Amino acid sequence: MARFGSCGSRPVGRPAFTLVELLVVIAIIGTLVGLLLPAVQSAREAARRSTCAAKIRDIAVGCHNHVSAMKAFPPGQRQQGSTGANPTKYFSCGESCTLPNGLNNWFPDARSFTISLLPYLEQADQYAKLDFTKDAQNSANSTIMQKHFTAYDCPTNPVRGTGYGKWNGLTHYGGSQGTSTSMCARIGTTSNDGMFFGVDVLDQPGGCREKDVLDGLGNTIMVCEKLGYVPRVLNSFDPGFRDWGIKTSGGNYWSQSGYGNNQGSTVRMQGGPNPSTVSSNDDAGALAPYSFHPGGLQVAYGDAAVQFINETIDINVWNALAKKADGSTLKYNP
Repeated sequence: MARFGSCGSRPVGRPAFTLVELLVVIAIIGTLVGLLLPAVQSAREAARRSTCAAKIRDIAVGCHNHVSAMKAFPPGQRQQGSTGANPTKYFSCGESCTLPNGLNNWFPDARSFTISLLPYLEQADQYAKLDFTKDAQNSANSTIMQKHFTAYDCPTNPVRGTGYGKWNGLTHYGGSQGTSTSMCARIGTTSNDGMFFGVDVLDQPGGCREKDVLDGLGNTIMVCEKLGYVPRVLNSFDPGFRDWGIKTSGGNYWSQSGYGNNQGSTVRMQGGPNPSTVSSNDDAGALAPYSFHPGGLQVAYGDAAVQFINETIDINVWNALAKKADGSTLKYNP
C-alpha cells in the first residue's frame, strides 16, 4: 500500500542526487582509479620481470646442458672460413670468399647461439628439421630461421614474435660478446672478449670452454637482454623507439631490422646497459644491452645465477663483468 503525504495526494519519493553530488562521486572514483592504476601496472611489470628472469635462467641452464653434451658453451655464430674447406657445409657470415653452388657468402650459419640451444629448450624437433648442407635461406632452413621461439621472448619488450622475411625470428636474449664490436669475428682469445664469439662452421664444438673463463663463471656475464631490433627512432625517450621499420633503398631491402635466430644472437656489451640512444649502425643498435624493465635489465652469469642489474651501474664494473679473462673479479652489489 502506497504511503501518502499529509494531504493524501502525493507519494513520498527518495530524494535524487544533485549534480554536485554526482560530480563529487565521479571525482572520488577517478582519484581511486588514478591511485590504483600505478599499483596494477607495477604488479604486472613485476610479473613480467619474474617471467623474464625465469626465461634467462632457462637459457643459462641450457648453455650448461650444452657444455655437458658438447664439452663447450655454444658459439655466438658459426661462419664459413675464407679457405672454403669442406664444400658441403657453408652458412657463411660475411667472409670475403666466393662460395660454390651459388651460395651467398653473407648468409650466416643456422647454428647460432639461439639455434644451438633449441635441443636444450624443449625444441629438439625444430632443430632436427635443419639441413646443414644447405644455405640458411634455403627452404629447408628458412622456416626455422624465421620462427618465433617464445623461449627468447621477453614479455616487457614491445616488439615481439616477428622477424623480416628469410632472415630472422627476433630474440631478446643474447650471449655476451664482451666489449668487442664485431658480431661474427673469431674473437675469443683476448681479455675484451665475452663468452660468445664466432667460429668456423666446422669447429666442433668450437665455443668457449669453462676453463677459458679465467675471471670465474660467477664473475662473468654469460647471457644478457638485448634490444633485438632496429628501432624506428634511435632515442629511447621517443615513443618511436618502441617500434621498428623495414629499411629500404630504391625498393630493395638493404638492412635487417630484426636480429635473432639467424644472425645477431650476441650482445655488444660496451657502453653499458639501457643506453639513452642506440647506434645508427644496425648491428650495434639491435644488439645493444637493453631492456624495457624500468631501471635496468636481467643478466645470467656463467654459473647460471640470474641478477637484475641497475642501469646506473659503474661502467668499469659492467665492463669487467662483460669480459671473461681480464683478470678482474669485480662483482655487482646493488
